[in-house]
Amino acid sequence: MKTVLNLLIATSLLIATTVYSDTIKKILFETIDRGAGSKYEKNNKQHLIEIYKQHDWKIFWGQHTNGTFPSPKLPEVDFQNYFIVIAIDEIRSSGGYTLEVKEITIDTALENRPFRITLQAEQPGSASTTTNALTRPYHIVRIKK
Repeated sequence: MKTVLNLLIATSLLIATTVYSDTIKKILFETIDRGAGSKYEKNNKQHLIEIYKQHDWKIFWGQHTNGTFPSPKLPEVDFQNYFIVIAIDEIRSSGGYTLEVKEITIDTALENRPFRITLQAEQPGSASTTTNALTRPYHIVRIKK
């Protein structure tokens, strides 16, 4: 029974993908910032944030870089032509963790909003020597509208 159910789901997904494949496409993106020291604290789970306005970008950047000295300058983004996607990992108890946006596909039928974002998260091996500090990996990318 389980095999039949999986086959039906796979067939349904294949049909859905075929119907909408002409509106879904991979897009290029540019890294604005990537690292392991985000100070953003609103949500301690791995999550994504989309930013479409300068005001929201400024607020996020202030939270993200809080306590960093010297304070990094807010990267300029032309929100008429671009938007930002931020992938943030949960807070980790040591170094050696990374998070990277690998691929973004959009649905042109939905005003080019992100449709699927593929992330790659890595953790240190059991024999790895890492820094003994709280870290929060992140990757901030700019996407053309």
